[in-house]
Amino acid sequence: MGRVRMSTGRNRSDRKRQPGAWRSGWSCGMLCVLLWAAGGCGIRTEEAATENLTELQVIYSSGDIRWTGSMEWVAEQFMEANPDIRVTLKAPTDVEGQSFTDRLKAMIAQDGFYDVVELREAARFAGAGYLMPLPESLTDLLRPEEKGEQVCYAIPRYTTTLGMIYDRGLFRRLGLSEPESYEEFLDICEKIRQAGVSPVAVGGADLWHMGFWGNHLYQNEILDACEEADWSKERTGEMLKGFRSLSQEGYIEARFSTVSDSQTVQELSSGSAAMLYSGPWIIDQVLGLDPEKELGFFYLPGKDGRTRVPVDRSVTWGISARTAEDEARVEAAVRFLRFFYSEGIYEHVLAQMNAEPVTVRVLDGGETMARQMVRKAAKEGMSYCDRLVGDAGTPDGFRSFYDQCLQEVLWGGTPVEDIAKELEERWER
Repeated sequence: MGRVRMSTGRNRSDRKRQPGAWRSGWSCGMLCVLLWAAGGCGIRTEEAATENLTELQVIYSSGDIRWTGSMEWVAEQFMEANPDIRVTLKAPTDVEGQSFTDRLKAMIAQDGFYDVVELREAARFAGAGYLMPLPESLTDLLRPEEKGEQVCYAIPRYTTTLGMIYDRGLFRRLGLSEPESYEEFLDICEKIRQAGVSPVAVGGADLWHMGFWGNHLYQNEILDACEEADWSKERTGEMLKGFRSLSQEGYIEARFSTVSDSQTVQELSSGSAAMLYSGPWIIDQVLGLDPEKELGFFYLPGKDGRTRVPVDRSVTWGISARTAEDEARVEAAVRFLRFFYSEGIYEHVLAQMNAEPVTVRVLDGGETMARQMVRKAAKEGMSYCDRLVGDAGTPDGFRSFYDQCLQEVLWGGTPVEDIAKELEERWER
């Protein structure tokens, strides 16, 4: 079950009693008389303080420990600065085989989709009328290219990327270097396998982790020269055949079908696996388990000879259309999001997630070793790609189905031709 965290469990007046709030009824009565005589009684009860609080729900994904910790910290800092607002962090219940978008749809059906919401496939929710247009006080925080020119219903939390995190010490011992082609990558996998180490760790039990590989395959083998998606059975079949070969050759072992995304950190830190295709937020988690571990990061080359740098700003913030019915909650939601991008707060989040900013405001400091490592991986001649499965135009439910197909490709027995045909038909529908 997803973790649900209440803000404090009590209101702010529990932390520090108001001066003169005596326990004795007689003393309190006498005090009121004296205050009334001086111009009125100003006693504030705990009940009154609670009534003045605005309750704000923030829905977020709790799959990554660094992001969960970041959100808890932001919520606490926000409530310290805004004692009139109480934040409740809510993570949708984790259901096997469901994406985060699917779980948000379930919240809508249960009438639990309100206030500040972390989103993927935001255009789908906006088009269905579940999001309110965001005010300029929020959109003006972002660079123009990040918010678009039309009515804005969601804003990106930050920019991140995906690539291969690897055990640099193992590579050195085996005389390996970062691959410059996909063929070199396969050769590296074979040498690591022969050395008795799992070449590539995969969090196959988590559908959203499979999406990392899904986007790599999409960008490198489904998008054509004009970056238009071609899900024809022939093209998709070739892509799936190549992906299945990673399992058939022993480069992605069967045991990873039951490994969660969080467990892949242990695989890399312990030396059980040599590589992990994931995001830079994982790097600090690995080093947290083994500070002496030497890690590297490279972008996985495509089969066509090009190396693409994934640009991912698909995770966004929105405000529920339901919240728009309550002016106080809208104000609280806007204040929370402005606080998220504010000085000192946003820098902390970026450092925790090793991410890049999307704000107009120029950030000072906050540089991390992992961010430097990722920037150095982007070399001259590489191309940047921000097209992802789930963008506007992706059929409803396709993203989840695609990620499930990748699980079946690696560890199931369904012929890739049948899976490719189903993907083509789903895309066309």
